[in-house]
Amino acid sequence: MHAAPSDSAVLPPPLPAGLPWVGQGLEYRRDPLGFFLRYADRGAVVRTRFVGTDVYLLNTSEAIEHVLVKNFRNYPKDAFQKRALEAVVGQGLFTSHGDFWMRRRRMMQPAFHKNLLTAHGSVAVKAANTWMASRREGASFDAYPEMMALTLDVVAETLFGANLSAQARELGRAMEAVMLHAQHLFDTPISLPAWVPTPGQRRFRAGLSALHAVVDDVVERRRRQGGPGEDLLGLMLEAQAEDGEHLTDAQLRDECLTLMIAGHETTAAALALSLYLLARHPDTQAALRRELATVLGGREPTVADLPSLPYCEQVVKESLRLYPPAWGMSRVAEQDDRMDGVLVPAGTVVAWSQWALHRDASHFPEPEAFRPERWADGLERRIPRFAYCPFGGGPRLCIGAGSALMVIRLVLATVLQRFHFEAEPGPAPEVLPAITLRPKHGIPLTARRVSRQE
Repeated sequence: MHAAPSDSAVLPPPLPAGLPWVGQGLEYRRDPLGFFLRYADRGAVVRTRFVGTDVYLLNTSEAIEHVLVKNFRNYPKDAFQKRALEAVVGQGLFTSHGDFWMRRRRMMQPAFHKNLLTAHGSVAVKAANTWMASRREGASFDAYPEMMALTLDVVAETLFGANLSAQARELGRAMEAVMLHAQHLFDTPISLPAWVPTPGQRRFRAGLSALHAVVDDVVERRRRQGGPGEDLLGLMLEAQAEDGEHLTDAQLRDECLTLMIAGHETTAAALALSLYLLARHPDTQAALRRELATVLGGREPTVADLPSLPYCEQVVKESLRLYPPAWGMSRVAEQDDRMDGVLVPAGTVVAWSQWALHRDASHFPEPEAFRPERWADGLERRIPRFAYCPFGGGPRLCIGAGSALMVIRLVLATVLQRFHFEAEPGPAPEVLPAITLRPKHGIPLTARRVSRQE
C-alpha cells in the first residue's frame, strides 16, 4: 500500500480546461497517432485520464530512458497490454516481468547469438529469391500480404527448421484473427467475457486453435528429430536456466507464438513500407541500386556484406523512423517515482509514441520527408538515446530486433538488384496503429525487371 501523494507534489499539466476525461479516451481511440502528435509539444510529461485511470504522456527521450533503463524494474507492462497480449501469446517473454522475465530472457538469449543469426541470413535471401521467381513482369501486387508470406517462410525455417508455405494462407487468416482480437482487448477496457460466443470471439478461438495446432505439431516433430540444429526451436529445447529449469511444453508454445507473430508481422510491415517509400522516391531507389551494384556486382548478398552497404542501412533506418513497428508503448508504475521533478504515483500508467518521437523536428528536420541521407555521419550517435527507438529499448529491447533488421536489409539487397518498384499515384497508405504498426488497406506496387547494367 502506497501513501497518497501530498498536495505539494509536482503534477504534470492537465490537458486544456473543459475537455472531459472521457473525451481524452475517445479522442485517442478515434486517432491514436494524431493524439500523440497533438500533445507532443505540451510539456515533457502531460497528464491525461482514460476510463478513470491517470495516464502520463511522456514526450522526451530523457523521460522514456528513465522508464526503460534507469528504473525499468518499476515499470512492467500495464493491465491493458497484459490482458491483450496474454490472450494471444500466454505467459511468454513478451508479457512476463521481474525475475521470471529475467530467467526466461537468459534462457532464450543464446538462440539469438550472432553466429546463429549469420546462418539465418541465407534463409532470408532464399525466401527473397523464391518470391522473385513468382513475379510477373509489370504485374501489380499488394506488398503487405506478399511480404507476410515471404517473412513467414523466413520465420518458419529459422524458428522451426520447417517449411510452412503450404499453410501460409491458413496461418495468415489465423494470425489476423488473433491480432484483431488482441487489439480489441487493448482498446476496450470493458468487454464481454471470453466465453460469450460472439462472432469475434469465435474467430479468435478458431485462429488461436489453428496456431496452437501448427506450433504443437512442429515442436513434436522437432523433439523427435533431436539435436540443437541451427533453428531457434532446437536451441530453446536445449536451453535451461541456471537452476536447471527447462521450458515446459506450454512455455515453449508461448515463446514460439511470440516469436512467430511478432517477428513475422513487424518484419513484413517494415519491408512492405520500405518498398513503398523506395517506389515513391525513384532517385533514392536508383542510388541504393547503384550501391548494390558496386558492392555486390549482381551476386547474392550475405550477412558479411551488410557493413559495406551503408546506404541500404540508412534507407531502412529512415523507413523505420517514419513507420516504427512499435509505434507506441506504455508501462505502469509499481511504486511511487519521480521523473524530472514530476511525481508519478504508484498505479499511474505512463505512455509514449515512437510515431511522435520520430517526428520531432529538433532532431529530424523536415520530419515527414523520406531522407535516408540524414542518417549519414553518425546522426544516431548525435541525437538523444531514445529520440529514435523503432523496437523499444533498454533491457527489454525486442529480442528479435537484430534479426529483423538483418532480414529487411538482405531482402531489399536481393530484390532491388532484379526489380524496379513503382507505386500508384495518390496519398500515402493508411496505417493501422494496432498492437504493431501495419498497413490498413494494403500497398499496391508494380515490379519491373532491371537489366544487370542498370
